[in-house]
Amino acid sequence: MLLLLLTCLLPTAGGKGCLRCWPELPALLNYDLQILWGSPGPPAELSQSLQSLFLEEDTLAKTAYLDRNHLEEATAKFFNELDQAIKKWRDDKPLLLEEVHMYKSLLAEKLTERSGELKERACNESCDIHTPLEITECANCGTHFFSCDDPALCPAKHRRNHKLALGISTILLVALAGGGCYALWLRKKKKEEAEKVAKESPAEPQ
Repeated sequence: MLLLLLTCLLPTAGGKGCLRCWPELPALLNYDLQILWGSPGPPAELSQSLQSLFLEEDTLAKTAYLDRNHLEEATAKFFNELDQAIKKWRDDKPLLLEEVHMYKSLLAEKLTERSGELKERACNESCDIHTPLEITECANCGTHFFSCDDPALCPAKHRRNHKLALGISTILLVALAGGGCYALWLRKKKKEEAEKVAKESPAEPQ
């Protein structure tokens, strides 16, 4: 049931991603918990614990970007673990909440890890992204199309490239300026030599 609910909740290809970008998810998850738990419903602490996963600002603070496939994989695993935990510990609320808290932490770590892998892939010298990939920017739930050496994912690399380009430009400008000064000096020297030769040459008889 949880996996079925997850399938319905996952955004479409053009939609938004990241757990915190689903404002309707806590209510839907609570509804699903009601079905799983049965009458009279799950403990309030369990519902609040799960809802905090999607509402707390620091839950995915280190997750900058995610693509839909990574999000589906990590979240599907979380829901499956949640289903098993409820079946195993439904009669022991403290242990159930402890188990759920552990799975929440693992989910956050997995999403952060996936985000890092995405960045590493884009910034790697052997990047194999041939066409721009659609990902979600978790900070604002916006869509971003990234490719190899993407400035948004690889700012440090672009700063190095900018410094390198600036250094090369400076060297070229210095070289051009030096070349100009040398040409001016050479013309002046030739003129001085010509004047010296003219002065040393005997005057032609009238």
